Amino acid sequence: MSEDPEQLLREAQKLLEEEDFGRAAYQEFLAAKAYASRKEFEKAAEIYERAAKHFIKVYDYEYSANSYMNAAKLYNATKNYQKAKELFLKAAEYFKLLRDDTKRKQCLTSAARCASMLGDEEEAEKLRKMAQTS
Repeated sequence: MSEDPEQLLREAQKLLEEEDFGRAAYQEFLAAKAYASRKEFEKAAEIYERAAKHFIKVYDYEYSANSYMNAAKLYNATKNYQKAKELFLKAAEYFKLLRDDTKRKQCLTSAARCASMLGDEEEAEKLRKMAQTS
């Protein structure tokens, strides 16, 4: 990816100052993708999470859900299972609103794996059951 994430974030900041949240969120989304391609997973996850919040401000729940899910996957890859679980659950909520049962189930199943990695088998089982019944 040839995109310069720092430049994308500078553009996003200018757009945020103008309260153009949708375009700013998209610049952040692209910056996060660029950081992930550089294997800067923690930085990418933080930016995906920030983009998700900005997408919500313009009611773009699809990009918000995908941004939360991308952030969760990256936190999971860096073994930050608590943060990953939280964001998988947040993504699952938005996928439910979007009626995307496939991605909702994926997020719930991933959240269950995170709960299991954290040693909370009771919560993991609850999340697995939610995934099966959705």
